[in-house]
Amino acid sequence: MKREALTLLVILGACQPDLPDGWEDAVAVGDFIQDECDDTGGTPPDVEATVTASDDEPGIRVVGEDIRFRCSQDVEGFYRNTGEAVEVLLQPVNMNPTSVVKCDCYYRIEAGISEEAPAIVSLYRRSDHYGNDPVETNVPTLIATVEMP
Repeated sequence: MKREALTLLVILGACQPDLPDGWEDAVAVGDFIQDECDDTGGTPPDVEATVTASDDEPGIRVVGEDIRFRCSQDVEGFYRNTGEAVEVLLQPVNMNPTSVVKCDCYYRIEAGISEEAPAIVSLYRRSDHYGNDPVETNVPTLIATVEMP
């Protein structure tokens, strides 16, 4: 019986996302779309990301254009509502890769969030832990803050 309970705890622990400090209670975005990117085979020049947020029944829709991640990297989203703002975090599904491709590309990402639209929506990006020593330095970077129309 104890072995079964321990196994269940290990399995449940493995399902927990690797979220940064302060984001532990964030909710996974269920309505999440990551478009394919053009795999350029290298590092593309820096492009400024754009973010829009709009009312979406029910809730809000956040769209990020030109969000930079590694080529062929699956991304997921999480959000938290602070009362004054909805903050959205984009990060790789696999936060601890053992090897990575040596190219980056830009993605278009959409997140549908079932929250009442606040006045402000902020979008953050976080990279995987590969090459980050110590891992604690891998904090989210604010991409943009937009006001709801």
